[in-house]
Amino acid sequence: MANTTNDAAVMLSMKDIHKSFGSLEVLKGIDLEVREGEVLAIIGPSGSGKSTLLRCINMLETINSGSIAIKGETLVQTPPGGQAEYAAQHDCRRILAHTGMVFQQFNLFPHMTVLENLLEAPIQVKKMKKADVLPYAKELLKKVGLLDRADYYPSQLSGGQQQRVAIARALCMKPDIMLFDEPTSALDPELTGEVLKTMRELAEEHMTMVVVTHEMAFAREAASQVIFMADGVIVEQGEPEPFFSHPREERTRAFLQNML
Repeated sequence: MANTTNDAAVMLSMKDIHKSFGSLEVLKGIDLEVREGEVLAIIGPSGSGKSTLLRCINMLETINSGSIAIKGETLVQTPPGGQAEYAAQHDCRRILAHTGMVFQQFNLFPHMTVLENLLEAPIQVKKMKKADVLPYAKELLKKVGLLDRADYYPSQLSGGQQQRVAIARALCMKPDIMLFDEPTSALDPELTGEVLKTMRELAEEHMTMVVVTHEMAFAREAASQVIFMADGVIVEQGEPEPFFSHPREERTRAFLQNML
């Protein structure tokens, strides 16, 4: 389990987050905080707002009201009685550069090799020289066990391998916080383990992570905090051992009985 001390810096702060799609309120006042080196696992039934919450962190969805700060910098805040106001566009880009995201679908560029997929964003977005990025990209491919696949195209890889490349690609931008949106849900069960192994190694290296997952064993073993969401609210939050052994809320108990 990832261990942190309470004096670690706050990497992500979300306060009173509300998000609606039309008349459907999906997030109903969410508060959470993630400190440096923590792994926050978010679990809950489909439709509970987990993925929407994650997508609000890096502006793939915009909130209606509340505030989000990343590494102490305000991404969005809401004046009393008003609507959410985001920072200027260039400030948003700079703040969001602290985050990296891995999706359910791997979203690799099909016309690029594995290595080219890793090099693309640092060169295009950060304007880095290929010679400067290349050693780090190869190091990351080695880390996820795919250096020997550097010249393959995504179509030549298994789903599990593609997802590990997606993780390496996100890491290549050197984010401070990694966001994972059900990264194993599109994988066959036998391929899930290799992706979770990579994520566990990141947790052991104290990478700050927010993981929406249905993998209860991962949440129990690798997370430092677990949140159970249902109907757009946080029903229960706690450290993994008491959370899974003695859940306080009836709704949490019923969910875990179905999952375990």
